[in-house]
Amino acid sequence: MEKEYMKRIEYLKNRVIAIRPEVDLEPAVLLTKSFKSTGGQPWVLRKAKGVKYQCENKSVTIWPKELIVGCSGSKIRGGIVSADSCWSVLDQELETISTRSYDPFFISEAEKEIFLREIKPFWEGRSIFEEWVAQIPEDVRNLKDNGAIFIDRKFVRGWGEVTAGYTDVINEGILSICRRIKEKMAVLDTTIPGDYEKEIYYKALLATAEGVIALAERYSAEAARLAATEEDAERRAELLEISRICAKVPAYPADSFYEAVQSAYLYHIVIVMEQNAASYNMGRMDQYLYPFYNADLEAGRITEEKAQELLDCLWVKLSEPCLFQDCISAQFSAGYPMFQNICAGGVDHTGGDAVNDLSYMLLQATMDVQLYQPSLSVRYSMAKNPNSFLKKVVELIKLGTGFPAFHCDEVGTAMMMNKGVPLREAYNWNPCGCVETNLEGKMCGFTAFADLNLGSMVELALLNGSSRKYGRFVSLETGDPTKFETYDEFEAAVKEQINYGIRCIVKGSHIVDYVSKRRPVPTLSLTHRECVENAVDYADGGAKYHVGNGIDMIGVADLINSLAAVKTLVFDEKKLSMRRLLGAMADNFANEPEIHKLCLDAPKYGNDIGWVDRMGAELFTYIADEIESYKSHRGTMSPGILPVSGNTPFGLEVGALPSGRVAWKPLSDGLSPMCGTDMEGPTAILKSISKIPHDRFMQGTLLNMKIMPDFLDSEDGVAAMMSLLKGLCSLGVFHVQFNVVDQEKLLDAQRHPENYKGLLVRVAGYTAFFVELDKNVQDDIIARTTIANVA
Repeated sequence: MEKEYMKRIEYLKNRVIAIRPEVDLEPAVLLTKSFKSTGGQPWVLRKAKGVKYQCENKSVTIWPKELIVGCSGSKIRGGIVSADSCWSVLDQELETISTRSYDPFFISEAEKEIFLREIKPFWEGRSIFEEWVAQIPEDVRNLKDNGAIFIDRKFVRGWGEVTAGYTDVINEGILSICRRIKEKMAVLDTTIPGDYEKEIYYKALLATAEGVIALAERYSAEAARLAATEEDAERRAELLEISRICAKVPAYPADSFYEAVQSAYLYHIVIVMEQNAASYNMGRMDQYLYPFYNADLEAGRITEEKAQELLDCLWVKLSEPCLFQDCISAQFSAGYPMFQNICAGGVDHTGGDAVNDLSYMLLQATMDVQLYQPSLSVRYSMAKNPNSFLKKVVELIKLGTGFPAFHCDEVGTAMMMNKGVPLREAYNWNPCGCVETNLEGKMCGFTAFADLNLGSMVELALLNGSSRKYGRFVSLETGDPTKFETYDEFEAAVKEQINYGIRCIVKGSHIVDYVSKRRPVPTLSLTHRECVENAVDYADGGAKYHVGNGIDMIGVADLINSLAAVKTLVFDEKKLSMRRLLGAMADNFANEPEIHKLCLDAPKYGNDIGWVDRMGAELFTYIADEIESYKSHRGTMSPGILPVSGNTPFGLEVGALPSGRVAWKPLSDGLSPMCGTDMEGPTAILKSISKIPHDRFMQGTLLNMKIMPDFLDSEDGVAAMMSLLKGLCSLGVFHVQFNVVDQEKLLDAQRHPENYKGLLVRVAGYTAFFVELDKNVQDDIIARTTIANVA
């Protein structure tokens, strides 16, 4: 029987699904107006005043039936353009953004005129994206432009992959943070070198804090205005309660569950407004909200059903915004994903069981709402968390929404310790973005800074530094492969190409860090205690812990399988000469079907083949070592395996490979085996994947699996899935996520998208509406191996 509150949730949800994504220019227009009035002032103060001006002047709308209120822009499914960072992205795509293949955004002719008249003239030549483009070294540009690396997204996606200090906001309140700032200001002496800079920064923090409070007060006033004319008594009471709460939080500490939820969300929308951002994560919500829920429940101030309704309303609100990206970046994370990760489960700060009633309710919210955001993750400790929690996780998996992302708690803790976080704090890690590990209010690190195309690395070694697609030299010479006498020589050439690619990325990283100092985020910094204590912005190294920037590997199986094929066919069994293999690949195996079959039949990763898996372990240990040998401005460069949808565009850059993969097709997804080559079932897959050193890839590792829906319809199927998840943890595999959807349903959705507007699928580290994905990404999801039985 459907609960009464679900009528509200269905109404709110259907409104989101019915609206197409649009460019939202209001934040950019307001920021521009503010900057025009603050010329000559320090940049961080101009940025802070810009945020405050936006809060004081932006559209404040409370839509019908809402209980949680707030919006970063002016539109329900709006993509915010951060003018100071990347106005030029919209300028380049003004006439194509509404019709482009990946993540189109509608923009009206009137809005185009506003952009050309008000935004472009002021920001032209002033954005950090323009600075980056002007400073890219030639060798970095060469690899980037020829599809071997991808490193532009940071400028379009903001300071994402961060978990702000929501606990401080709801427990302490913004005014209390302001008192701490003023106490620090009071002891400054601007005759002392450095204190003037601190004074400026503290003024910036106070300005953004005032903006957050002003915005909340404006929502309070709007709710009161609506209540005054509302004829329905029940809705009038709801509006008056919204008005009361927004007049109180986040300025003051929350005293109830409802206040705590609204407080966290109001702060959240301002940090999103400050910088268009992917992966501003709300973290361990079942931990920081539970004291409020428990106290309200015991005092009789709330029922479980009302608390569930509030969480469901928040889930809808988090599904409203759409990530604004350029057309290239959108290919690497298609589906408008905001990557707002919320976590349930795991262990607490003592290492004990952290699962509580709210942990189950977060899972239930995702089951109730079934939208693409927030990205719900689960931390699971096989030793500490109860079986009932794991069963609830499987109940959510079987719905086929792609949620939750499942993480082995102990591996996540090890990843945090590899980042230099002591165990007492590492216990409190939270999943972030796709599958990254983060720490609320304490950690800075752009985890998805750049992607390395491992398929290209193999191709460059085989073509002595040239690209097959572009027919030109793009990397460095590593020797004529037809003259290699041993497999070790070939592997060394591949490693040399990988080293060169990593080196170019690191060069680019240093330039990004340099220009990003002019991209302060004082609103985000408010809840990073070290930023306040030391008067150093998050963007300038103010957080307690720093790691990265992150370098992500795409094409894991392509690398392993290609090297295994060359070793087997050319050097060990001598079934082919290197020259003949190269000739077959040059025409995409069209005239050499027997060679193509040999390549496809060569040993493949994902089948629990000992020597192949050891090869993979050695290769990725080598890659982790190489990346960690470089320092960034604030920490150590760090590896990850989280491809989002980047395996599809990267595949378009790579010709045929020795693995048998044909030219221009998607590379393998995350840690998954190559489609159709995993022949020994899910246990063999997990055993192979477990050989990759997960905790060395401290930014996270990602595994996608696809399950037939009817398998989970029985109690035996549920029990088998629970066993599979426990086995994953016992093997030390960090992460897995599932698509539980019938193949024919996906194919029919391609043919008749109008019938499947709400169909959700797991892409890679995030969920998206299937019909909003480009066909290339859809085809990649459809092609993934479907597991009929996990037993």
